[in-house]
Amino acid sequence: MKCRPGGRFAGLNKRSSMEQSEDVERGDERKTSVLVVENHQFFRENLIAWIATQKGLVCCAEAATVKEAEAAIANQTPELILLDLTLDEGSGIDLLHRIEDRLATIAVIVLSQYEEERYAEVALEAGARGYVSKPVATEELQPAIEAVLRGLCYVSGKGVVPCEARER
Repeated sequence: MKCRPGGRFAGLNKRSSMEQSEDVERGDERKTSVLVVENHQFFRENLIAWIATQKGLVCCAEAATVKEAEAAIANQTPELILLDLTLDEGSGIDLLHRIEDRLATIAVIVLSQYEEERYAEVALEAGARGYVSKPVATEELQPAIEAVLRGLCYVSGKGVVPCEARER
């Protein structure tokens, strides 16, 4: 399953607040655009399928490498990135450092197979707003997304946490 860049909601975040207000008045639902960055095709496709079932979310693009993710960010302007910690040509942390200047407008949740707290700390220090362990992603991804889109930070096993790690 592929995300459909240029779909009905692609680019909504580039529109003026007046245009978005007109959408609401007409009853058009505002959806958050999501970029999925995951090197394992099976997990990436399942994340995309899950996003399609979520009210208020739409997948605007997908990527398997840091380079593909950088291109998708430049072309699609996602509002949320679901980012694997381990990628083929680098890491999710590498990508966070490369897009550091964009992190004020893009919420990032790092997804990882690692459950150790130190990985969450590194991700938050690099600019992510959330860290979700893949073994518990089924239960924790939705609350994590809700939290980070409200400007809060979220860590698996802890829930909403202070964002001070990001301010160091």
